[in-house]
Amino acid sequence: MNDQPISVAPAGGTRAPRWCFIGVTAIFFLAYAFWPQRFVLFGIPHYDQWFVDSYAILAANDAVAQGLNPYDYNPLDYFGRPHVYSHWWFRLGDVGLTRAHNFWLGLAWVAGFFAVALTWLRPRTGGAAVGCALLLCSGPVLMAVDRANNDLVSFILLAAVVPGLLARQRAWRWLTVLWIALATGLKYYPAVAALVLLAGDDVREVRWRVGLMVAALVCVGLSLRHDLADLAAVMPQPRGLYRFGATAIFEPLAWSATASKVAAGLLAAVIFVLGWRSRSLAAWADATEPGQRREYLGFVLGAALLCGCFWAGMNFGYRWIFALWLAPWLWRRVADRAGPPAVRRFALGLAVTLLIAVWSDALISAALRPALARLPITVVMPWAQAAFQTVQPVVWLCFGALLMTLAQFCRQAWQRVGPAASNRAAV
Repeated sequence: MNDQPISVAPAGGTRAPRWCFIGVTAIFFLAYAFWPQRFVLFGIPHYDQWFVDSYAILAANDAVAQGLNPYDYNPLDYFGRPHVYSHWWFRLGDVGLTRAHNFWLGLAWVAGFFAVALTWLRPRTGGAAVGCALLLCSGPVLMAVDRANNDLVSFILLAAVVPGLLARQRAWRWLTVLWIALATGLKYYPAVAALVLLAGDDVREVRWRVGLMVAALVCVGLSLRHDLADLAAVMPQPRGLYRFGATAIFEPLAWSATASKVAAGLLAAVIFVLGWRSRSLAAWADATEPGQRREYLGFVLGAALLCGCFWAGMNFGYRWIFALWLAPWLWRRVADRAGPPAVRRFALGLAVTLLIAVWSDALISAALRPALARLPITVVMPWAQAAFQTVQPVVWLCFGALLMTLAQFCRQAWQRVGPAASNRAAV
């Protein structure tokens, strides 16, 4: 890594941006708590019921208790939704939780999410405070909070990974494997968070940690093998706004799902190679201080989760909550006037495309709301789809940039702990 530290804002006066950010966020979500129906303008349906996603999980537990098939139509859920997660969630019923406990369970998930998010986001400048507020108050985050989607639980569990990796005690560093394994058992996609375990300078420890992670993921996979078979027919397919995925850009071409995935995979491979070989991005990971290491590894964790979801297929917008982990490092690089200009321009472009991506669905919904009040939905929906497709190149730019940063992380990790590292140590 480069020995030159990244310039940061002076220590004095750094509290005001953070407290302004917390205040704006608190006012925004309190306004939503009291007047949720006002936010339908941004395409956030409230259904006159809080925490409908945590309710679905508890309804599945109640279905099991009543001898019903939770992976079929569930008459105990508001919308009859089948259970689309692993059987690990049925442990909630084992400890006595039912639909009657939904409000407090959902509230606990939301409170835990905000506790982690506000602890992680510590903007030092006015610009960073604005950027963090725009991310935390975006439509996807608001929808995840309204519904108490269980992505919030994944967010809380995975929040322990970066502090664990940076802990002085080796036992805490080994525990990072546990948090990723637990999150994977609950929602599958957090398996890609294992990429961040490549961080570290102790070659032997990193290799053993990765090996243990592979073994843990195999055990989780064996535990979930029957669930995956049951879910194949009931897994919901994201449609309309508040979704993202690499294959969305190919929808106007009417390609098959396989062709779209192959095309996206090939383009992802090209982008990864470009990122791996990029000389201008070599300074992206310059982090010499503990605080900088924390922010950089958080960025890697968030980028891995988002890219894993984006390039694998279509996902609901809730996954955007992991963009919060990108913010501290991203805004540090944007504000770094002493660093390489190419890196600063790259960070600025990534920040702009990220904000457009997370806000595009809300802005599209707001723009079309007057037309929806006057015209049939069958007329307005094609307009919404056209607007959605218009934004997809920007979304691709965002995820292409994120993938390039991950390629740099992998290249540097390979240099530290790959076979060449062993050869150097033996000389």
